[in-house]
Parts: sequence; structure tokens; C-alpha cells
Amino acid sequence: MNTKRHLDDDLKLDLYRRLRLIEMIALWEGRLTSNSLNQTFGIKRQQASKDISYYRTDCPGNLVYDTKLKGYKTTDSFNPKYTDGTLDEYLRFLAFNQEAAKHVSAIEQVNTPIEIIRPPNRSVDPEIVRALIKACRNKDRIDVKYASVSSPLGKERIMTPHTLISSGYRWHVRAYCEEAKKYKDFVLGRFLEIISTNEEPLDIPEDHDWNTFIDLVIVPNPNYSKDQQRLFARERGMNGMKQVVNIRAPLAQYYLQLMHIPFSDYGPDMKHSIILENLDQVKVHLF
Repeated sequence: MNTKRHLDDDLKLDLYRRLRLIEMIALWEGRLTSNSLNQTFGIKRQQASKDISYYRTDCPGNLVYDTKLKGYKTTDSFNPKYTDGTLDEYLRFLAFNQEAAKHVSAIEQVNTPIEIIRPPNRSVDPEIVRALIKACRNKDRIDVKYASVSSPLGKERIMTPHTLISSGYRWHVRAYCEEAKKYKDFVLGRFLEIISTNEEPLDIPEDHDWNTFIDLVIVPNPNYSKDQQRLFARERGMNGMKQVVNIRAPLAQYYLQLMHIPFSDYGPDMKHSIILENLDQVKVHLF
């Protein structure tokens, strides 16, 4: 049972954030050291070690020191207390910190009442995620059992992953598939097993599609009146009745789906408020 602890007056905000990071790193990366806290929060090694000791005292039985890893790992009885223990929470934490580091020096909590609709959490084995994260970082080849519509019970594949991707609804990993002999996106929730890891890199081609950026030219649907088009443009924050989004080519369809922009041939009865002006040029990059 998850007994996630809420922030209260007895627990300082900075410490609470560090305790959350301790749980997420240990659970999803499989190895926790004081360096994880040092690099993220800019604290001294002594303070980081103190935080880990605090966590182990507060959550006995959650972490154990592994001499081979030279760090802490979760136990079989691990029960998250400061986090939800979900993959989505960990990946969003990484994405947020990557973006926030560019713009924000301090983030204050506000009391504005808000409601956020989120897609349901998808069940993913932490051991599988750890292996994929490690492979992405080290450019390892991994042998996996992966389920698909054509092979719902799973099929063995050897791949070299390089990037985790959020489509807005679910998470994928971008990887070179040795069977297909090309780069593909694999849904994290469809990995059934990590069979083995091979640290000897394969001589594979570059992911040219991934390194190709294209423009999505978004405009109000001309089937509507001029006043209605101006309404749609203002709603979307367009500049001059047009919005240009520069994006990696393999991510274009995910973006269009997330923003409810149709990407099939347009007809006179198209009801969407916005459309893709350069659909003919973008089609080649859609799947």
C-alpha cells in the first residue's frame, strides 16, 4: 500500500524534494549515490549523505547498500512514501527539470485552484525501464521480448535505443531495430522482458530522420468565416494568422495527434478549427 507522505510544517520543502528524488532515482535508475543529489540540488556531499541516512531511517527496509554497484538500490519490499512510484512521475520530473533549468531559478507554490486531467498511468516494470535508460545512456544493444498487434504474446527483438519520448499520452523509446534494419518507436508498456544486454556496440547507421527538423505550418481552417478564423488564431496564440512549429520529423505525427490537428486529406466539410497548411510536404514524415 502506498503511504505517500504529504508536505507538512515538520518537513522543509527542500528536504521533501530531495527525498522524492531519492525514491525516484533508486526505483527507476537502480542505483542511488550522493552524486545524484549533489548534481541536482547543488548541495555538498555531506548534506547528501545526511539526506540518504534520513530517508533510510524514515523508510526502513526500502534501500540497501550494494557493494558491487557502490550505491543504494531498492529492496524487494520497497514501498514508496514520498512519490507515487509511477514511471510517468519519474519521466515528467526529468522533463520538467530539463526545461526549468533553462528559465527558472526558483519555483514558488501558489494557491490557485486548478484541475488537471491526466491520462491513466501505464504499468511498466521498473527493471525494464532501468535497462532501457542504461542502454540509452551507454548506447548498449539489448535483447528484449516485445509485444505488438501482430505478436501480442511477444517476440524477441534486438535493438539499440537512444531516446525516451513522450507523445503526450504514452511513453516510447526510439531505437534501431536489427530485425527491421531501421529506427522505430517502441511503446514502453509493450516491453515484456529484457533478455540480455550486450555492451559491444553494433555498427549502425545514424538516425537521419531523428536529426531532421521540419516545419508544421498551422493555420485556421479556411472553411470558417474570417471572424471565426481570427477567433481560432487568437485562441492558439498565432502570429499573423499562422503558427510555425519546428519539430523533429519522427515527432510530427505525435504533435498533430496531441493538438487535434487532422493529417489526412482535407475536404470542404472539414470541421476542425485549425489545419496543417503544408500537409502535402509533411505527409512523407508521417506513419
